[in-house]
Amino acid sequence: MKKFIIQLVLLLLVIAAALVFYQAESSNKTIDIPFFPQAAKYANLKIGVTQVKVELIDTPSKRSKGLGGRSSLPENEGMLFIFDKADRHPFWMKGLSFPLDFVWIRENRIVDILTNIQPQPADIPDSSLPVYSANIAVDKVLELNSGAVQRLDIKIGDIIQLTPL
Repeated sequence: MKKFIIQLVLLLLVIAAALVFYQAESSNKTIDIPFFPQAAKYANLKIGVTQVKVELIDTPSKRSKGLGGRSSLPENEGMLFIFDKADRHPFWMKGLSFPLDFVWIRENRIVDILTNIQPQPADIPDSSLPVYSANIAVDKVLELNSGAVQRLDIKIGDIIQLTPL
């Protein structure tokens, strides 16, 4: 009986290890972003011939803060939100003091653009704030200063490339 229990425990450990390995392998196949070391915080984002320095936002706590509380965003810089799963991720302008352009990206291709999104007054309740999302599921969202999309000639269909700094 004791031998049977030991064999059963070993079998369960092998199955658990196989499931963990399978889950890690399948999750790597579904995320279409380059590998960045844990310490990497910024990257160069190339769209055509244009390069923009972006802050990488890839955790829930960073996503909830976003650009909130900042007074500006340097010219030719942006914030790139990276999600584990493609979805119609909603954004709002809570806590912002300057207008933005949103560039919605799926599998490194620009699929939607919203320009000149204005900040909202601080006294508006959260339930009344406008929410912005792409027309389709995306896995990345790029926030730029208002007017940058036009100035940098960013268009739907453009391909992006990320290079860690």
